[in-house]
Amino acid sequence: MRRGWSAVKVSRVRSSDPPTRPQYPFDAAPAAREGSKPIYTIDADTQVRIPMRDGVHLAADVFRPAAPGRTFPALIAVSPYSRQLQRTELPDGQNEAGITEFWTPHGYAHVVVDVRGTNESEGEWDHMGPLERRDLVDIIEWVASQPWCDGRVGMTGESYFAWSQLMAAAERPPHLAAVFAQCASVDLYRDRYYHGGILKRGVASWFSVLRELNGLRDDLSGLRRHQDAILRMEHPFDGPYYQERLSWMRLDRVKIPTYVGGTWKHVSTHLRGAFEAWAGITGVPKRMFVGPGPRPRKPMAAYHREALRWYDHHLKGMDTGVMEGPPIQLFIQGAERWRSEREWPIARTRWRELFLGGRPGAAARDLADTAGPDGEAVLRYEPASREAYLGGPALVYRTEPFEHDLEVTGPLALTLWLASTATDTDVFATIRDEAPDGGTREITKGWLRASHRALDASRSKPWRPFHPHTASEPLVPNEAYELAVEIWPMSNLFRAGHRLRLEIAACDDQSDTSDAHQAVLLPATNRILEGRAHPSRLLVPTIPA
Repeated sequence: MRRGWSAVKVSRVRSSDPPTRPQYPFDAAPAAREGSKPIYTIDADTQVRIPMRDGVHLAADVFRPAAPGRTFPALIAVSPYSRQLQRTELPDGQNEAGITEFWTPHGYAHVVVDVRGTNESEGEWDHMGPLERRDLVDIIEWVASQPWCDGRVGMTGESYFAWSQLMAAAERPPHLAAVFAQCASVDLYRDRYYHGGILKRGVASWFSVLRELNGLRDDLSGLRRHQDAILRMEHPFDGPYYQERLSWMRLDRVKIPTYVGGTWKHVSTHLRGAFEAWAGITGVPKRMFVGPGPRPRKPMAAYHREALRWYDHHLKGMDTGVMEGPPIQLFIQGAERWRSEREWPIARTRWRELFLGGRPGAAARDLADTAGPDGEAVLRYEPASREAYLGGPALVYRTEPFEHDLEVTGPLALTLWLASTATDTDVFATIRDEAPDGGTREITKGWLRASHRALDASRSKPWRPFHPHTASEPLVPNEAYELAVEIWPMSNLFRAGHRLRLEIAACDDQSDTSDAHQAVLLPATNRILEGRAHPSRLLVPTIPA
């Protein structure tokens, strides 16, 4: 069915100039260069069925410039979130395919596809598995072959849409020329489902949303199969289930220009993925930004103008200037400004070790530049208590108030000497900026299940321990173990008078239905050992002024 675009209600966000900010990862818009102009109306076909090589047909909406006889590059958006949702004004978390009213007037076809086994597409949902990866190739090649496409294809969208971009790029379809992946995870185990080996129970709400969005389907067997695989912990260790889906192990296969982006606000879902993609994709033109949370957040319209510069350059051959300057753009929280960098971690980083300590028996603990006398802090965890339901109790370690502004930008690592009365326990580490009045702002987090403490030395760095998560090694009660906790990257300017605050708990807030984790349900008395004999410490990346 074809129809004109006038029948679709359009909001300010759904326009050729969406007011969502940021639009560029810079303090000011880059100088005007060559670029596409919004001169086309939209021709829509919302009943397309794309054939896959095994005979399954996927449902798609095709929006293209209304210019009969002309061809244009195409941008593809793929997810299980219902393609109809992607053309609404709903501020829904899954309204993430990008703004058709922006892309198509600028001279791009926008193709929004329901993945196999979702909404109106045939087959059984494969949850980023081998069939879905193969389908991505078939979708791209089908689009490239259409009479309205000039054979040059990119992709658009964030979250699942962005995961699909990196998966597709790793499959190397001949006509995929560039990707712009915002908030993409690259490791289904570590980024998405098991943080530090701890199940992110909050993903139950995500599966619930998927059921709602696909509620009109007669067959939800694929969705139920993968929901059960995760929520029933059928795959508690990293292995084939995750590695055949979304995996850092295939990033070296990406051989097209790649722009990855993220936000410091998505600590527990997408943040790590931008940095892992940056590190894993080599030998191609690439860029990265990590910025503030966009406003309004949804429909996803942030950074469209930067993406336009990217695609005008790589798909239309225009001189947009998008490849000029340092390739990394970081928003420095606290300073509230953007800065360009050439590498990650930043080469001029001064790594600073802050040692955990404090006076014996004192509730307030210290983070200091030197290790103090041997001692310990005690954290008693009772999983059935109301306090544990709300994420407590927590040990709090703080620096002295900073005399001058101090920037901390980069990955962090917590080395924790721990002895527990239980055979297993969890570490939840939170970094905060504490103001002089005691108010705090959460910056980043890290997690580790003690029984997953084994390290992969070949992939570990001092600032980024890497755990294989292939086996569980119980603790011997009351024996001291050295745990290396990966804390996800951050960027924050601590103003003079502020403190860096580290909170350590054995659980998190279970009332947070999206981010809660399934902590070990064993009562425990955990002793954090401090001092020269057991130097528990936080490695902090400080940036010289």
